[in-house]
Amino acid sequence: MTDFFTFALTYLPYVAKGIIITAELTALSLLGSLVLGLLGALAKGARQRPLRWLGNIYVEVIRGTPALLQIFLIYFGLASYGVRLDPFSAAVITLSILGGAYVTEIIRAGIEAVDRGQVEAATSLGMSPLQIMRRIVLPQASVMMLPPFTNYLISLIKDTSLALTISVPEIMYRSYDVASQTFRSMDIYLVAGMIYLAICIPLSRLARRLELRRPPR
Repeated sequence: MTDFFTFALTYLPYVAKGIIITAELTALSLLGSLVLGLLGALAKGARQRPLRWLGNIYVEVIRGTPALLQIFLIYFGLASYGVRLDPFSAAVITLSILGGAYVTEIIRAGIEAVDRGQVEAATSLGMSPLQIMRRIVLPQASVMMLPPFTNYLISLIKDTSLALTISVPEIMYRSYDVASQTFRSMDIYLVAGMIYLAICIPLSRLARRLELRRPPR
């Protein structure tokens, strides 16, 4: 056990440097997911059938295929057609597209959770659809979205480990690097696991608190 702690303390600073890359991947992918998720939710709720189809196809295709396949298609697949992305950009684009499909459903569910009677009452008062969305729907829907959105954020942090496969130096890539040099895979991956837990457990507690504070439907 003493040997493990000595090993962990020796390599923890090197692996922990990957937290910065993981944080950057998470932040940029989160932003991309929000944009795509909002567009997806608007498409799925549109009156025009082609837009609804596009929204549904996007969500079903992305959620129905492995994330690893998607990152390989973006990084290696596009390169075969002359579109060469650096590993970091490819990881951000993949995680944004993947996350956008899940955020689409979070936003859609949040909007649908708002009582339709309030929308009808606002319409009868002469409010425009944009005013209804901005003043009535979104303030209430955002409260409903917070718990699932926090859970999505936790999943996104863990999904950044996929960037290992295209050599982005995040937490798992650095752990793999140490394992290949020291041949102490179990020890270094336990260190990586503790880093992820230190990040994700507080977020899980936050999600739980938000869930408890969410008003009943």
